[in-house]
Amino acid sequence: MSGMNETHGGWFTPGQIAGFVSLLVLGAALGVGSYQAGHRLAGTGGGAVVTAASSAATPDGSVLYAGNCAGCHGAKAEGGVGPALKVALAWSAADFRHAVLDGKTPDGRTLGVVMPRFATTGLDGAPPTDAQMDAIQAYVKTLQ
Repeated sequence: MSGMNETHGGWFTPGQIAGFVSLLVLGAALGVGSYQAGHRLAGTGGGAVVTAASSAATPDGSVLYAGNCAGCHGAKAEGGVGPALKVALAWSAADFRHAVLDGKTPDGRTLGVVMPRFATTGLDGAPPTDAQMDAIQAYVKTLQ
């Protein structure tokens, strides 16, 4: 019995391990690069402007969406790094909040790890309010 794996006790060769590690590093770099590119495309440059608009009595859903969602979901919620948001149109306000804040869909599916858990990260560094969530959801509905 002569085989490549027999000389290594049935384990992976050093070359195979190096190739796998290289793929992991490349995948992580592409994911981070895509996320950052999405933020640049969303025009989120001035955090102070977004924060000031977010703290207003009536939040501007378009500003909140541009600063927190468009980078991944596209300027018109058509999808990009993240999925299109067409499915979210049928969600109740509570379902929408649960998805955005906690990363869970109404059917209990956990959203991908790239999706921020805004209950933890906040919107522009501050804990999200119900008014902000309502404004974002209302704005997303105008895009479809």
